[in-house]
Amino acid sequence: MQPVLEIRKLGERSYTYTVRAPRSAGEPSPKACYVDLGLISFADCLRDAAEALTYFSRVYIRYEGLCVGEQMVMRLESQPDTVVRELLANYASQIEVPPAPRPVPLQVADVRDSVAS
Repeated sequence: MQPVLEIRKLGERSYTYTVRAPRSAGEPSPKACYVDLGLISFADCLRDAAEALTYFSRVYIRYEGLCVGEQMVMRLESQPDTVVRELLANYASQIEVPPAPRPVPLQVADVRDSVAS
């Protein structure tokens, strides 16, 4: 079993995380087996979670409800800032705003009508 680390931002400088078992296909997510509230940064969540996950080599990570990757637990403790950058880049790529619709090109007749009025 590979655990799931779920991180959520609570405020400008407040994060929380939970650790739970992965869910089976078609089943609801299992209850969290560990919850920590009120850490001041994403990196602090990773460092703290690494201590709780010492018996595991890898962990799935979710941020704000989206799966953002799988990491070696030892990286959560030894390189938290690098891992945060990677995870946030993955998160941003998943929530990118679709490009604005292209403007409809004007036809020559439309230009003549607007000039005539």
